[in-house]
Amino acid sequence: MYSYDLDGIQISSSDLTELRLYFIDSLVNSEKSKIIITFNLEYYRNAIINSNFYSICRNADMVLPDGVSITSLIKLKHKKKILRITGNDLFKLILDISNEIPLKIAFVGSTEQVIEQLKNKIRIEYPGCKIAAAISPSYYFENKEEENNKVLKQLVNSKPDVLFLALRNPRTEFWLNKYKDQIGSKLNIGIGAVFDFYTGHKKRSPEIFQKLALEWAWRLFQEPKRLYKRYLIEGIPFYIKKSLQIILKNDNRT
Repeated sequence: MYSYDLDGIQISSSDLTELRLYFIDSLVNSEKSKIIITFNLEYYRNAIINSNFYSICRNADMVLPDGVSITSLIKLKHKKKILRITGNDLFKLILDISNEIPLKIAFVGSTEQVIEQLKNKIRIEYPGCKIAAAISPSYYFENKEEENNKVLKQLVNSKPDVLFLALRNPRTEFWLNKYKDQIGSKLNIGIGAVFDFYTGHKKRSPEIFQKLALEWAWRLFQEPKRLYKRYLIEGIPFYIKKSLQIILKNDNRT
């Protein structure tokens, strides 16, 4: 498994077969509590402007390229084409593994309705998966000491092998980095909107949008008020800036 550098953050190049073996080995043979990050352009921008988040990304056990913006920047810098791995890919892969190996999985985030639908669907589609905990905390629960302690206690008592946490970055990674060892979960993965996609609460982009790397445009169309700033005001200018930095640096080397 190779990795490629973007501003000191090592982006792993892998496929689902390699990841399956890595996850099984981590779950069966390792005692370490690992953080897996699905790294998209928003993560990259936040890492550059937030030194604490940058440190977490640099020291994560695995950082996977979630988005064509990241894979294209790696291709531009390193002349290597790598496979995009999304949060949806990891979610389904872990659930598949849970039908082979008895796993206790905890799900934290989203609304009570989505969490209830999530539990019901997983029980039908992945009967081998044991749901250790399924929690819908209030908004910014991590800033409310009593509720944060309640969530933490529930997770510690449920002893999950895998923890999926669905908050926005960098909140997800800050929380996982702070509490993963206390919880004891071997794999800790920030999952974004995956719970909503899996339950059908939100629709993923049509396949043609995915093939054309325009999922961001579909999501912007679905939620313009929430996402216009992230994509149009922050994301696109940041991507152009990083592309130009890479091009100019490569030109200076020749």
